[in-house]
Amino acid sequence: MPASESGVLAPVRPSEAPDQLWEWLRLLNRRKALIVGCGLVAVALMALIIAQATPMYKASARLLLDTRTFKVVSTEAALSGVDTMNLGAIQSELEVIQSEFLIGRVVDKLGLANNPDFNGSKPPGFIDSAFAPLRELWATGISTLLAPAPKPQQAQQGQPARSSRAAEESDPRRRAAIGSVAGGLSVTLLGRTYVILITVESPDGAMSARIANALAEAYLADQIDTKNEANRRATEWLEQRLAELRRNLQVAEEAVAAYRRDKGLAGSPEGTVSTQTLSELNGKYVSARTKRIEREARLVALSKASLNPGEIANIAEVSGNTTLAALRIQDVELNRKMAELSATLGDNHPKIMQARNELASVRARFLSETQRITLAVRAELDAAKAEEDELKELVDKAAVVSGTASQYEAEQKQLEREAQSNRTLYESFLTRFKELREQQDIQRADARILAYAQPSGAPSSPNYKTGLMAAFVIGCLLGMAGAVAAEKLDRVFRSAAQVEDATGVGVLGMVPEVKGAAAQRSNVVTHVLENNTSPAGEAIRAVFTAISLGSLDRPPRVIAVTSSTPSEGKTTFVAALGGLLTKMNASRRVLIVDLDLRQARMSAALGLKDRGGTIDDYLMGLKTLEECTKRHDNSGVDYILARPNTPNAPEILESHAMKAALATFSERYDLVILDGPPVMAVSDARIIARLADYTVFIVQWAKTPREVVKTAIAALLGVSSHVGIVINRVNLAKHARYGYGDHGDYYSRYRGYYGSVAEPPAPATRPPLTLAKR
Repeated sequence: MPASESGVLAPVRPSEAPDQLWEWLRLLNRRKALIVGCGLVAVALMALIIAQATPMYKASARLLLDTRTFKVVSTEAALSGVDTMNLGAIQSELEVIQSEFLIGRVVDKLGLANNPDFNGSKPPGFIDSAFAPLRELWATGISTLLAPAPKPQQAQQGQPARSSRAAEESDPRRRAAIGSVAGGLSVTLLGRTYVILITVESPDGAMSARIANALAEAYLADQIDTKNEANRRATEWLEQRLAELRRNLQVAEEAVAAYRRDKGLAGSPEGTVSTQTLSELNGKYVSARTKRIEREARLVALSKASLNPGEIANIAEVSGNTTLAALRIQDVELNRKMAELSATLGDNHPKIMQARNELASVRARFLSETQRITLAVRAELDAAKAEEDELKELVDKAAVVSGTASQYEAEQKQLEREAQSNRTLYESFLTRFKELREQQDIQRADARILAYAQPSGAPSSPNYKTGLMAAFVIGCLLGMAGAVAAEKLDRVFRSAAQVEDATGVGVLGMVPEVKGAAAQRSNVVTHVLENNTSPAGEAIRAVFTAISLGSLDRPPRVIAVTSSTPSEGKTTFVAALGGLLTKMNASRRVLIVDLDLRQARMSAALGLKDRGGTIDDYLMGLKTLEECTKRHDNSGVDYILARPNTPNAPEILESHAMKAALATFSERYDLVILDGPPVMAVSDARIIARLADYTVFIVQWAKTPREVVKTAIAALLGVSSHVGIVINRVNLAKHARYGYGDHGDYYSRYRGYYGSVAEPPAPATRPPLTLAKR
């Protein structure tokens, strides 16, 4: 981008909103060496750790929790239905399997306290020895600070003492073996089933299988032992309780018997003798009263019937009497006979009189028999009244006796209820005691072994593929974190936009870096001159074009080139620029003057061994301009070298002789290029910038710190307003990863465009090109 007349870049181009995804991808691409390097380092470390690690083998046994309740109450109830167990109960069983007590039983059974792989007597490997101080530091200090305060453990009542805790703590090998087994033990629930997976990992595959099987068997044995112990304790308690209940029942029954004996009570639970007697007398009294009432009713009926003989036949005693029945038949026959006779004979006829007399006699006999029955009924009524009165007297006496005995009967019933309650409780406890005694020999565990563990032929760890892959991934992640940190901490310039935003000065161009054998100072100039269509050559010409187009009204005749710090390529740039401009246009007269009076490395850039006359010789009048001016054979550019460590350099540069010399140079040459020293090193660069028409400031790509560049540019702008920046030695391959879209990105993307076709040799008769003079 060309600079304006004032040398300051025109309004800065608006920044486009960056595509965050592409930014991250470019960051990973340009830092891929760091990322992959961290991954490879992590893989190497993991490979070293795996090589030192002891192979571990896993073996798994499977237990099935039997949720069916086993009962021996009856044949039909031998197996009840499946009972759903809650998650808390299952987790409790998993903790039991992993308990220190159960592992201790396995350690004692298999003799692991004497096994070097488990008791801690095996010498540690190289990696373990290296990390031992860190583990000790963690165990002694850091873990104690981070661990929560221990909660007070409450003693569990009802649990039998299964082992001596003092004996366990006294044997460090046993404790180490328990810890080793616990560290390699994993007890999990298989999916949504009731299958428990017991997995043991150890250096010996066969031992892993033995430990897993022993744990499963110890768990089943522990369940049976726990049930037997609980059954035994319950049986002992029931025996004590039964003896107490038996004594209470005996005392209660003896109290009932003694009370009956003392109060003269006897009988069955339905009542005492007095109560039974009163009940019987009441029955008889009611029966006698009923009988009396019945006799009275019959007597009243007979009395009424005697007044009306027609109704006497309705009385039971009369209708059931055979004599009365025969008399009634005779009465009916006589009445019929009289009716027949009255129809043919008169009332005084002897037959009628005879029939009337017979009828009167029959009725007299009927009445006499009826009176006899009435007298019998009255006698029965009198007997019933006497019986009723007698029974009434007996009932009253029995009621007095029963009332006296009712209180005794109530107290007796209370004693009987207490005795019955003791008897029921005693029988219930006796039944439960018999059931427990019967179940002592048929206890079974609530789980069963579904599959025994088998030794594994291949080690489970270390897993080489997984370990190395995980190490590579973790290393790459760390590398990515380092890449992000490196990007955030990057304090150098990598694009023209960054330079322009930081300094406010326009960038004239970006010169690619020359690699390979041509990377030396003199070889770079030779490479550019011989390959003038290369990206480096095109970039140098583009810089001069930008300077020329930025000052069309008054093209600069004297151009100073400087940088902020040494070794940024300013001398090489000056030599390549002067030589390239001369070689591309033979009619253009260009002079290179080395004004770096401290280092004076222009001779090295041009590949010269003899310096000849120097600028200080000319300024002091020791040699003429022709004696000090030389011509470069390869390009045809003229140059004046300097002597290293020239004394009084600032005085020489500020002298009138220097100004007169520059005026002379400007008259004889079309362009004068001054190679100045770094701005931050000495004050010479500012003096030279004030003498020149235009100052080119060299910034080395991805090396010069931003703060240094900003300080140097501020110093130059203080003495000159015509300043442009050139970013030098751009690594096109790395620069392309940033995707800035500037000069360097163009050179890297379309590198094949430059010099892709061999340039034909120029004919001998081709005239040199000349620039039109104004």
